[in-house]
Amino acid sequence: MKGLVIAGYGGHAGYAFSVAYELAKHGVMLDILLPKGYEHLSKKFNGLGKLRYAVLPRKPLEPFHRGIHRWLAGFASTAGLVKEKYDFVFAAGSNFSIPASTWVKLVRNTPVYVVEDVNRFSKPAKAVKILHMLGGKVLLHWEEQKTLYRDGIVVGPLHEPPLLKPSDEGYLLVTLGTLGSPEVFEAVVSLDLEKAVVQTGDIDPAPYASRKPNWVFFRHVDDFHKWLAGASVVVTHPGTTAVTARLAYGKPVVLVYTKRHSPLYPREDVEMLAHKLGAAFTDRVTPDNLEAALREAVELEKPLYKNGAQNASKLILKDCLKRC
Repeated sequence: MKGLVIAGYGGHAGYAFSVAYELAKHGVMLDILLPKGYEHLSKKFNGLGKLRYAVLPRKPLEPFHRGIHRWLAGFASTAGLVKEKYDFVFAAGSNFSIPASTWVKLVRNTPVYVVEDVNRFSKPAKAVKILHMLGGKVLLHWEEQKTLYRDGIVVGPLHEPPLLKPSDEGYLLVTLGTLGSPEVFEAVVSLDLEKAVVQTGDIDPAPYASRKPNWVFFRHVDDFHKWLAGASVVVTHPGTTAVTARLAYGKPVVLVYTKRHSPLYPREDVEMLAHKLGAAFTDRVTPDNLEAALREAVELEKPLYKNGAQNASKLILKDCLKRC
């Protein structure tokens, strides 16, 4: 059996890794498609399959008209995939999923499975909606998401597996994904903490690192699970890192809703995700509010859910065997 896993960037790469990890355990041969310019993701997927690269059509928060040339390049760079005889495609849901999924669905009628964002409750993601219109099966994390897709399949929350044994090394982990958040970083460096680890993503960490020379700062790192496993509390945005921290590693989590992330999803959706995860929530990230949220997070009980990545991989394999 052979499949194509379309990863994308940020949290979408997390969805792809979680399912690729489970499929690889079942001996499925995988091609894993990564966006050019995000080569740092390659080490994450090493050993799970053959890595391939394609053009990312649209960068985070970029106006559509600025990337028209990249949309054309995205379709051109994935056209060769129709030569492969894939039994299925798993798409992680970003715009990066659209060109490759479209080619193999329309030319070869290959079954496409696409996962909705874990934090979508009131409105579906555009890329997922497009792939659903093309005939893709939509995988959902929560029963509440059935209002978005009546024919969606609830598999449970998808998250990366715990690659290391959880421990408490006494530091606060702050990670705001690819976009980062200046307002959160500013509030965090104002806290009187001895130890903290801060991932800044696309934002330059130097101005913050100069104020906290004893803290650890980085944009991206290959061994992120090391920092996740050893954290005392995790401050993060809604997405796969929050789910992995809470459900895979059992870490107290503070979900922050920031100006930088607000164009992506409404406030009420983030509040709902915090409720589902048993996480603290704040949309006014000041030092005082952040300290209060940190205290609240450690008191909240961790919920129990079925492993969405395992269920998704079992569903894909079961469907493939039926067609054989």
